[in-house]
Amino acid sequence: MNEGMDFALSVLRQAMDNELEGRALYLEAAERTKDELGKRMFHSLAQDEEEHLQILQVQHGAITGTGQWLDLEAAQKEEPDPSLRLFPQEEEAVERLIPEDASDLDALKIAMDFERRGYRLYEKAAAETSDPTAQAIFRFLVEEESRHFALLDNSHDYLANQGIWYFDDIEKPFFEG
Repeated sequence: MNEGMDFALSVLRQAMDNELEGRALYLEAAERTKDELGKRMFHSLAQDEEEHLQILQVQHGAITGTGQWLDLEAAQKEEPDPSLRLFPQEEEAVERLIPEDASDLDALKIAMDFERRGYRLYEKAAAETSDPTAQAIFRFLVEEESRHFALLDNSHDYLANQGIWYFDDIEKPFFEG
């Protein structure tokens, strides 16, 4: 395996771990909040993370198989290798992220920090690769993390200032159309 493939697979594994952790975080947050709008938002974000994970899994398969990245559209259409579709031990990761006594506002802050971390991960990956297709994939993920952060930040501000949840249907995830 060449150095470029090693780098690509390393970044993809890191990114898959990030998306798995995000999915688990949002599912736990959805379970903990009592508000239906909050539940809906967290489930929507979990679905986005699963979609991102599938894109990354398809890319991992493409890199290990052919040594080439797939463009975003092709990666969104393909099914990942079933051996990469597992969601291992998510509960353990979430317990570290959302303490039992966390409020909905605390959960939103934790989620915002998580999205910031993902943004930085993908931004760095885009800057460090010379492959234009890989750059496009990571820029797409940067935009997704940015969109998630804005949604969480708006929800946090609304909940903090109004005392109620707000989830605008316009903020639907990219993949729901």
